[in-house]
Amino acid sequence: MTGIDFARDGSALPFLFIESKTHPVPSGNFRTAPFLSTALGFTAGTDFVHMEASELSALADFRATLSNYSAIWVASDHGGMLTASELTFLNDHSADIIDYLNAGGGLFAEAESNQKGLIGATPRFGFLPFLVASTDFGAAEISNTVTSFGASLGLTNSDVNGNFSHNYFSATGGMNPVDLFNGDSSKILSLAFRGQVGTTGVTPSLPLPSPILLFSIGLIGMIGARVITRPESR
Repeated sequence: MTGIDFARDGSALPFLFIESKTHPVPSGNFRTAPFLSTALGFTAGTDFVHMEASELSALADFRATLSNYSAIWVASDHGGMLTASELTFLNDHSADIIDYLNAGGGLFAEAESNQKGLIGATPRFGFLPFLVASTDFGAAEISNTVTSFGASLGLTNSDVNGNFSHNYFSATGGMNPVDLFNGDSSKILSLAFRGQVGTTGVTPSLPLPSPILLFSIGLIGMIGARVITRPESR
């Protein structure tokens, strides 16, 4: 199961994919949208709708628009093409996103690190204000470990190595650490949770369902709010 599958939670509605379409692509990055079709088998316009900042800003009512989607997928800024324009829009619409999540929507957010200069000082994951402890860094994943909670999801250490991390969380906001950079509990690479989400943290509700077993990416899951965020790039 991929992160976006978890975020959609079986919904037949398309997901909203957010990534720049027009910003020049720096060396080492690529536009993720084509990958969604060529590698993951999603059909543009049917399985997902791709928007960049200018299109999001042109929406008459962002919150109302979100009701048409099973989940939001926020691209990475390293590997993918998230720019400060998209991230600023999302941060400015945090209240809409939180309301959408608590109404049953999902969110999958990839790495935010500014390693290619695409997001500058824009607050990382500012659309979830309680995730204020994201630290930019870059490291190969060779000795990462899953936590006991991660193991309860069916993950093993081999599932969380072999990639490259671009940021980590030094605080959880009330969520459960899934895997750790080199086993260091102060460098959390992914988090998982199911419950209600607010501006200051989360409130436990239902446990993560047992069918959610394997993730090649980390996740945060919340009640209807199935939120996924993982500080890594493909």
